[in-house]
Amino acid sequence: MKLATLANASVVHTRRWVEHFRSRGHEVRVFSLEPAWTGAGQGGGAGEAALDVVRLTAAPLPGALRYPLAVPQLQRELRRFAPDVVDAHFVPNYGLMGALSGFRPLSIAAWGSDLLMTTPATRLWRAGRLRFALQRASLILCDAANLAEAARRSGADPARVRAIPWGVDRGLFHPAPAREPGLLLSTRMHEDVYDLATVIEGAARVLAARPGTQLVLAGDGSRRPELERLAAARLPRGRHRFVGRLAPAELAGWLARAEVYISASHSDSTSQSLLEAMAAGALPVVSDIEGNREWVGEGERDAGGAKALGLAQLFPPGDAAGFASAIERALADPVWAERARARNAAVIAARGDWHTNLARIEACFEALAHGRHLPEAA
Repeated sequence: MKLATLANASVVHTRRWVEHFRSRGHEVRVFSLEPAWTGAGQGGGAGEAALDVVRLTAAPLPGALRYPLAVPQLQRELRRFAPDVVDAHFVPNYGLMGALSGFRPLSIAAWGSDLLMTTPATRLWRAGRLRFALQRASLILCDAANLAEAARRSGADPARVRAIPWGVDRGLFHPAPAREPGLLLSTRMHEDVYDLATVIEGAARVLAARPGTQLVLAGDGSRRPELERLAAARLPRGRHRFVGRLAPAELAGWLARAEVYISASHSDSTSQSLLEAMAAGALPVVSDIEGNREWVGEGERDAGGAKALGLAQLFPPGDAAGFASAIERALADPVWAERARARNAAVIAARGDWHTNLARIEACFEALAHGRHLPEAA
C-alpha cells in the first residue's frame, strides 16, 4: 500500500507514525511545509532524507493562506507518487490541503487542539475550514471519545469517524530498575495550552517544602524563553533543568527514572505523553480535564463500567496550589504509588498498546485502499 502522509515533519509523532507503517511493509512518503526533525541536532536536509520528506513551498503568510497556497504543488507531487490513500494530519491545515487536493480516498487524523480549541475571533472561519475538510474525508481518525464527538459536531459523518488512540510502544516505554526519588518531569511542549507557568509556580511550593525534589522540563516551544526566566526567578538554583526536545529513546529514559509525571494542560484528547508516563511507571499528576479522565482517575472504579481507568492525582486547570497539593499526595503515599504503577501498566496493556491500536488503523487504510467498507468501530 502506498500512503501519502501530509503532516508537520518537525513533530516526532509524525516520524513514529511513518516508521511504523514502513515497518509494516508499506511505502510512505511525507509531504510537509515544515522541515523534518529526527532527534537532537538533526533536521533540515538530513532529517528530510531520513524521513523521505517532499518539502512543499511555505509562503511567508499566515497559516490560513500558507497551506492552501501549497495545494497546486501538492497536487503535482501526488500525481507523481500515485498513493492508494492520502493520510492527512491536523484538520484545518493538512486536512484542508488533502481535501482541496481532490485525491481520494482521504483519511484525516485529528490531533486534539485542531478540533477542541477555538477562540471567538477564529470560530467562524475555522469552523468553515473544518467542515469543508471533514465532509470530504472517507475516514476521520480521533484518538479519544471527546475528540470524536468534536469531529461529529464539526460536520464529520458519524459513520466515518473512528476513535482509536495511537497508544504506546511498550518495548520502548517501560520502568527502569530504579527511580530518582523526587524527580518531577514534564514532557509537554512550551506553548500556552500546556500552561507550564502553573507547573513552575506549583513546583516552587513543592521544592521549597521538599529539599530532595527537582523539576525537569523536556520539550520546546515559543514560550521557552519566558518560562526559563520564570523558573530562574521562582525555583531554587540547581534544582531545575530545561533539557529541550528529546528523541524517543531519551524521552523514554527520563520517564522510566522519574518519580512523578506532571501536566497542567488546559485541553487534550488522548495525551500521548500521559500514556507514555503510565507505561514507564511515572506517577501521573495531571489537570482534571475530559481527555485525561478518559484514561485516569483518583478512584478504583471503571469509567461507567466500560473502560478501565488508571490512577492519578488530579487538580483543577490553572490552580498552582492545587497542583502542588496533588504532587504532595503522590509523593506521600508509597502504597498508593505502587498500586497506581501496577494499575496504569495494566490499562496501557489493555487499551493503549501501540502495535495493537495501529493495526486497527492499518485495517482502516487497507479497507480504503481496496474500496471496502470500514471495519466496525470497537
